[in-house]
Amino acid sequence: MKPRLFGFEMHSSVLVDVPVQRAWDVVAEAGRWADWATVCTAVWDAPGRADEWEIGHQFGFRLKMGTRTVPFHVTVTRFQSDHSSERLIEWTSTKFTIIAARTISVVGDPDPESGACRVTDRKLFSSPVLPIGLAYPRWLIRRMTESWLNDLKQEAESG
Repeated sequence: MKPRLFGFEMHSSVLVDVPVQRAWDVVAEAGRWADWATVCTAVWDAPGRADEWEIGHQFGFRLKMGTRTVPFHVTVTRFQSDHSSERLIEWTSTKFTIIAARTISVVGDPDPESGACRVTDRKLFSSPVLPIGLAYPRWLIRRMTESWLNDLKQEAESG
């Protein structure tokens, strides 16, 4: 991750000990995220299954950011759910002139006998006017991301 004054990128991932399809089902059921993700307090207008995702679809969710909850409205920009090697959801949002792009991907373990997969959450933040590279709370975003991934792992592996 190379710091920049007006933007930065970060990614985190977790190995989930379930087949790709199981982890993908948990990711794609965005309408249920608030049921299992401690960082997510509400979701609205979100797809409930993988076959409901469409490019251009808009939905929202409320996230715990420190001591506050903050609503986000996002627009789906890419969706790939066929049985290829990588399944992913990508969306963008803008809040306070900060443009965020998030990509959540699920990829099978290179060892097909392991039965596991890797879920990666990649975020790219930029602003044409705010020096977010200096002041944006990256530590908080990282903590939220890792919490979401760990909760996803627990949800996928428990079902």
